[in-house]
Amino acid sequence: MPSTPSPTPATAAAPPAGATPLFARDQVLDGNYRIVDGIAAGGMGEVFLAVHLRLPRKLAIKTLQPEFASRQEWVARFCREACVLAQLHHPNIVQVLDFNVAPNGVPYIAMELIEGKDLRAALDDGRRFEIAEIVSIVRQVASALDAAHTAGVVHRDLKPENVVLTPAAGQAPVVKVIDFGLSMCGWSERVTADCSIFGTPDYMAPEQAQGLRDQTDGRTDQFALAALTYTLLSGRTPFARETPVAILYAVVHEEPAALGSVDGWDAAPVERVLRKGMARERDDRFPSVLAFADALEASLVEGGALSRPTTAASLQLPSARADSTAPRAPRRRHVVVRRGVPALIVSALIAGALWTGFGGAPRLDGTLGAGSRANVSVMRDEVSTQWKHLHQFLGPRSTTATANTNGGGQP
Repeated sequence: MPSTPSPTPATAAAPPAGATPLFARDQVLDGNYRIVDGIAAGGMGEVFLAVHLRLPRKLAIKTLQPEFASRQEWVARFCREACVLAQLHHPNIVQVLDFNVAPNGVPYIAMELIEGKDLRAALDDGRRFEIAEIVSIVRQVASALDAAHTAGVVHRDLKPENVVLTPAAGQAPVVKVIDFGLSMCGWSERVTADCSIFGTPDYMAPEQAQGLRDQTDGRTDQFALAALTYTLLSGRTPFARETPVAILYAVVHEEPAALGSVDGWDAAPVERVLRKGMARERDDRFPSVLAFADALEASLVEGGALSRPTTAASLQLPSARADSTAPRAPRRRHVVVRRGVPALIVSALIAGALWTGFGGAPRLDGTLGAGSRANVSVMRDEVSTQWKHLHQFLGPRSTTATANTNGGGQP
């Protein structure tokens, strides 16, 4: 019997024993959100279940722990996550609804509440996914990542914990990619040193494992998606070792473990696709995450795991697919511009709200001390900075984008 779906936050860690929640039950934030209960807590933050006071909907409230809310780097990263999610409108990406600072100085993000179970929980429960399920999951994750890459965002922390399966009546579960807290943006200032390493070792590409930020791009997420696919097919990680350091060494210097024998079909074509997706050199990987998803499905058909392709893209001949993707680069540039205009508006609204609302917000307790007052200014400046860099990233093309969307044609 399948387990009952439960709300899934951006982290699935258990609350620390005896810890005092940052928000009390029935506390109202900014006259909009009433806290119902805690969902989960981890080392860096907590997630609460809340309800909107004027609309019949539930949502999740994600916060930073006080010790991180008093550190400028983590405040900036938290603020950037809100700005990133505000511009990524995709059915397979968790949606952000609001961003503000509570009266006690705790920053929070109000976001879509996801009902379901993440892949890590499913794997830990011993679930083995059918091939058709894996194809669907990989396709949806690739679609979400492609939307992020089009907007100049690299996730950098794709792993089973950050992929949630949400039940959908009459169809396969819908995938939601969550937790963009470690994402990297082309329009954002750096908030960590070049040599800093962030991510999960089992799913980190070699360039990420070595802290090579300037070499991190969409192909870095492709490596993680290939490693995730390997895990779904085999039930284990491709570079399983006893320590994180040993895993990182294997990622940089060794090949992934063989997929192993499978029942009823030939795994060799899939192995070739996975090894290409996890190639140590970025240029040896597929040109995009969607190309990886196409190749994976084709290899499963070739190996006999699927009777036929399930998507129109996989039914096309290679030459036709190449021809259809030839003008992709300029088209993607226009998509970035069109998406950038609403992103500017959203960022401007967030910046305006923070600018007018933070300065006079009273502090109800001593949770954060003097650091909270300092970080109110830091967060306000950070949002303004993100807006400025996004504007510079788009440049004068935003005027063209407005003209295109008003021209009466379908974008």
